[in-house]
Amino acid sequence: MLEKFSGTVVHGLGKGKEFGFPTANIKLNNNELSIEKGVYAVVVNIDNQQYYGMLYVGTRPTFHLQEITIEIYFFEFNEDVYDKQISFQIVQKIRDEIQFQSTDDLIKQLHYDKEMVYIFFKHLPKTISDLLILNS
Repeated sequence: MLEKFSGTVVHGLGKGKEFGFPTANIKLNNNELSIEKGVYAVVVNIDNQQYYGMLYVGTRPTFHLQEITIEIYFFEFNEDVYDKQISFQIVQKIRDEIQFQSTDDLIKQLHYDKEMVYIFFKHLPKTISDLLILNS
């Protein structure tokens, strides 16, 4: 897949933090979204540092919202990045967007998604992971 995007971190609704998954909401620089709704493994560049993360693109149908959101949950990163420019590279789709019956079902799925993304990066060959370093 290896699509690259960049944007600014903006304030969201705070739902991710509420559920134990604080995310950086992204406003894309070019406002063009060529990403299908779903969850993805991503490599993120913030201040020339590389991080792994889990990207969500969708309308949050569990909460009956309509506006598309782009948000990233970071692994091993917990800093204030509001108003920062970041770039990210999609490396693997994990699943399509799902409407859950309850918030508890959503949280269970987020834990499962996180584990799937973690396993993906853990088993990524070193030669491939070297190619994923982003230059912003």
